Amino acid sequence: MSLDSQLVGAFGEKAAEAELLRRGWRTANFNTSIKNAADHDLIAVRGNRTIHLRVKACGAGVDAFQFGSHPGQELTTADITNADYTILIRMGEGRGDDHFYVIPTRILRQQINAHRRDFLDNPRRDGNARKDVGHWTLRLRPTRGAGERLNYGFAQKWKAYQDAWDSLGG
Repeated sequence: MSLDSQLVGAFGEKAAEAELLRRGWRTANFNTSIKNAADHDLIAVRGNRTIHLRVKACGAGVDAFQFGSHPGQELTTADITNADYTILIRMGEGRGDDHFYVIPTRILRQQINAHRRDFLDNPRRDGNARKDVGHWTLRLRPTRGAGERLNYGFAQKWKAYQDAWDSLGG
């Protein structure tokens, strides 16, 4: 069964909340009171540590996460604190097949910006410049065929962040 993007997003937030609760974090979901809050989806508190979380999910059988920016602008990292994380969730066919990547938001944004710069610096096959549309995709699977592309292979690149829930403790 194929789920629309709103259902996949709602699943991602609930799955992230459940994992945080399992690990002793008290959570609040911004999107329950503020529809699609601009900066964060969840806030979590454990002891004297408070973290802000962004959640991105992709559906079962999908291997890509999509990010948006304003065309012509990189994603800023200047205002990102050490308590700001992004949880990427690749939804599986069943609960045991879900994959979680717990990544400091600053690192994730640096990787998106690197892909953006690489993409824009390399002309199209017809020699024309590429247009910055403000839509960037990072893929879990490696590239098929020859050549390395910066937006592929994140299952391997993010191996250190897979199920890295302990990193939230500071």
